[in-house]
Amino acid sequence: MSGAERPERVIVSFVVPCFNEADNVQPTVETIRQVMSPPAEYEVILVDDQSRDQTLARMRALADADPRIRVVHNPLNLSLGGSYKRGVALARGTHVIMLPGDNGFPAASVGEILRHVGQADIVIPVVTNPWSRTWFRALASRCFTLLLNWLFWLDVGYYNGAVLHRAALLRGIEIRTNGFAYQAEALVKLIGDGASYTHCRVPIRDREAGHSTALSLRNQFAVWKTIGHLLTEVGLFRRFPLRPRRRRRQRRFPPAPVVSRTAERE
Repeated sequence: MSGAERPERVIVSFVVPCFNEADNVQPTVETIRQVMSPPAEYEVILVDDQSRDQTLARMRALADADPRIRVVHNPLNLSLGGSYKRGVALARGTHVIMLPGDNGFPAASVGEILRHVGQADIVIPVVTNPWSRTWFRALASRCFTLLLNWLFWLDVGYYNGAVLHRAALLRGIEIRTNGFAYQAEALVKLIGDGASYTHCRVPIRDREAGHSTALSLRNQFAVWKTIGHLLTEVGLFRRFPLRPRRRRRQRRFPPAPVVSRTAERE
């Protein structure tokens, strides 16, 4: 096999943001271990967002027992997007995926997402059972997806969740929001710049402990602020920015490389 044809060595960085997830962080790590059985290469970056329970202590205990786990402690509460960005900045892998610290993605779902590594720059999981969470949260998520697809002339199935990115491309954009719309901002910008994407369909499960803050007023305000930023930066239908500005030069990323789950033996 020539050097040009050699599959890319795949190392997956799992970024796991947590806020008051003391009872869920270990099950989340166990889910990752179940999926990434040897010889798969991976790392886990646990990000504590100023939790008020024992989340940080349990993260540190997990890291002490496993060298593949690193712990990041936010100096102040940065919300989901801010925690994700801190994890991405420290990630050493070729691909980055966010897994929520509530263990909301079963092992089979995580495995299905990773099965599509190399098919595109971005793998977007579409939830098959949105009503496993509250009806209002499911409805809000559906309306959010429809709105963004119309505003930016896209056909993305889901703008939240455990999206898998090629790390190098993700670091090539600025994600301004620290809120829950961080993934939507990343997707609109990357796809607008020419990144390829594919979908897969996965079920999720509701958290077994604690409660979500996704629908808080603070987070909803941040979502609308992000939409306004995207309309200014990317433009309506990705063509008409709200504020006159110098035209964005569209970047065309090279095709996603053919990859293997593990490095070839030398």
